[in-house]
Amino acid sequence: MKRFVNIASPTGNVVFNYTGDLIRDLGAFALGYREAGRVLAVRFRGDAYACYDGYPVLYLYRHSLELYMKLVVYRGAMLMGLIGKECPNIPGLFSNHRLGRLLPAMRSIFRAMRWDFKDTAIGTFDEFERVVREIDDIDPGSYAFRYPMNPAEEAHLPHHFTMNVANFGEVMDDLLGYLEGAAGLLDETFQSEAEARYELQQLMAQDEA
Repeated sequence: MKRFVNIASPTGNVVFNYTGDLIRDLGAFALGYREAGRVLAVRFRGDAYACYDGYPVLYLYRHSLELYMKLVVYRGAMLMGLIGKECPNIPGLFSNHRLGRLLPAMRSIFRAMRWDFKDTAIGTFDEFERVVREIDDIDPGSYAFRYPMNPAEEAHLPHHFTMNVANFGEVMDDLLGYLEGAAGLLDETFQSEAEARYELQQLMAQDEA
């Protein structure tokens, strides 16, 4: 009998692959990591915390950022393809953890949608890029906040490297909320465009008949 899987309990269970739509599930994962980071970051508004309390918070926010960026790129590329606009191709989108490689595609998508980050503390896409590249410099492979050393047993980060978890959390909360909205709007726009094009095809087919 398995101890953790398919337990008949009214509480405590979570379901994976619930919708059968893995891209929609990607958004749920991103939200889950974001919310967990937000809850744990609260203690850093005061001074009653240990350094090790911050490592999971930094990882949760960083991972949520990666998932939201990939979600925006995936949905944006689908929409750009539908409406005939160019979007840089990213081979192995889900097999690489670097954030910077996603920026050219995101810039193309944001330009096509006429978006920026003007309603956030980030302010502009250029500033968003600077934030992403700073995070990539610190943790390019999504390991620095999870392990103290690499496979060669060398430190991921310099001696006494310091990060402000409270500030990081505030910036991430604002930024991730914007990316969540962007991903949702890309999905809605794609659905609307696809439906409109299908209806047009149906009308044209009727005319030809």
